[in-house]
Amino acid sequence: MGARSITPHSPAKTLFGDEFNKGKAYSNWRPHGSGDFLLIYTVIGAGVIGIPGGVVRTRPGDLLLYEPQAAQDYGTAPGKPGRWRLLWAHFVPRPAWRVWLQWREIAPGIRLIRLAAAQRRPCEEAMRRMIRASLRPGPIQTDLAAAALEEVILLGRAALAEEMEPAFDPRIARAVALLTDRFKDPFHLPTLARQCGLSVSRFSHLFRARIGCTAGQFLEQQRLFHAAHMLRLTALTVTEIAAESGFANPFYFTNRFRRRHGISPTGFRARSDIAR
Repeated sequence: MGARSITPHSPAKTLFGDEFNKGKAYSNWRPHGSGDFLLIYTVIGAGVIGIPGGVVRTRPGDLLLYEPQAAQDYGTAPGKPGRWRLLWAHFVPRPAWRVWLQWREIAPGIRLIRLAAAQRRPCEEAMRRMIRASLRPGPIQTDLAAAALEEVILLGRAALAEEMEPAFDPRIARAVALLTDRFKDPFHLPTLARQCGLSVSRFSHLFRARIGCTAGQFLEQQRLFHAAHMLRLTALTVTEIAAESGFANPFYFTNRFRRRHGISPTGFRARSDIAR
C-alpha cells in the first residue's frame, strides 16, 4: 500500500464551517492535526474515525472534537448507508470555552459526545446558524457564528453532565474553573479541595469520576494547551514559555510536552511554522 496523501489545511484564524454530504470515497488524513480545533456533527449516515489501536464509528447525533495537534484520520464509514452528512467547524476557542470542551477522550486529543434524540435538533440548528454566519462577510457575522458555536459547545457539555450520575457536581465545576483560570499558579491539592468544600480523598474521587482524570492531570492539560498556543503564536523561548505556562523547570516541561504531543517544543514550533 502506498503512502497516504495528507489533506491540506490552513488553520482557522477565528472560525469557519460548512456542510458536507459525502460518499464512500471521502476521507481525510492529517497526521499532525490541523493546528486548530475541529468539531464534526453527524446528521445522517456514519463516519469512521481512526484512533490508536482501532476505529470508532460515528452515528447521527454525535459531536466529535479534534484538538489542534490530534491526528485526524476520518472518512465515510464503509457499508450501509455509504454516505456521511456532516456539519463541521474549524475554530480557535474563546478562553471561556476551554472548560466546556473537556468532553470524554476516546484517544489523545480526540473527544466524543453522543447526544440523545431530544438534544439533536437544537444542536443541528445551532450548527447551521454557525455555518450561515461564518460564510457571510463582516465582523458581526463572525460574532454571530461564534455565539452559535458556543451554543453547540454548551449543549455538548450539558449532554455530558446529564450522562453523569448524579448530575455534575457544582463543587467539581468550581475546581475545573479554578484550574482553568489559574493554571499558572502552583498546584496544591489540599488547598484546591478545601476551596471546593471537600476533603482531599472525597475531592479526588469526585473529580476523577466526573472529569475522567485527576486534578493534576487536568491542570497539566491546560498548561500544555497554553504552551502549544504560545509556541505557535509568539517568539518567546522555550524556557520563557515553560514559565508562562506554569512549569518551573523547562526540562520537565519539555519532557511532558513531548509525551503529550509526540514532539519536542522546538520541533512543534518548527512544524507549525512550516504549516503556515
